[in-house]
Amino acid sequence: MTQLYSTLANLYHEMYQHIFDYDKEYAFYDGILKQNHCHKIAEIGCGTGMLASRFIKNGYDYLGLDLFDEMLAIARSEVKSDCFVQGDMRHLSFQQQFDAVLITGRSIAYVTDNRGILDTLAGIHDSLKDKGLFVFGVFDADRIFDTFNDFEQNIEHHNKKIKRISHLEKNLETGWTYDWHAKYIVEQDGKFSEFDDMTTLRAFTKDEIRLFLKLTDFRIKEILDGDRAFTLISEKLN
Repeated sequence: MTQLYSTLANLYHEMYQHIFDYDKEYAFYDGILKQNHCHKIAEIGCGTGMLASRFIKNGYDYLGLDLFDEMLAIARSEVKSDCFVQGDMRHLSFQQQFDAVLITGRSIAYVTDNRGILDTLAGIHDSLKDKGLFVFGVFDADRIFDTFNDFEQNIEHHNKKIKRISHLEKNLETGWTYDWHAKYIVEQDGKFSEFDDMTTLRAFTKDEIRLFLKLTDFRIKEILDGDRAFTLISEKLN
């Protein structure tokens, strides 16, 4: 598993404030949740709480879950709330049920085997109220595997400059999987640090994800296409 969310968690927090537009992302989820009258929500893959702060500020009854304690420590400090729990999405055991469960940041990509996907979806099904909403995004295999180009990102955060150089390689051992190799070069106060990282991610075809949802008793309400990814809005079947 990648170091980005553990030993490099602070670096992640500094970078992703500039990589993602969290106001836009919050507005996207907020529109879906309001349209479906959802108030009590769980966010899986909540990271350092960038969306959590917005959900809480706008009155949602919110719980965030992440696999990494290092990410949650930052979230608790940033949000000034303890509405976060550590856990693995493949082994959910909430003591409550929700109007909606979100997997944000396409975090389901880190579950690379079929058994893990089925266990994740079954746990979410159990965590939802009757006709509860499940919203999540996945990488689109049809577009991800069409081209594998290296790319570079440069971020400035206060007095720190961060460069990330990414290289993707096909893997295909457990599905439409690929390895993401990343080099981080950090400059601060004239000093340089370098970190290498690698993780395996999974993409999906639309037919695949439809079948996974059907096998775990979800009905797809809508599929929203994006850039190299798509978002599924689904409903728990009783």
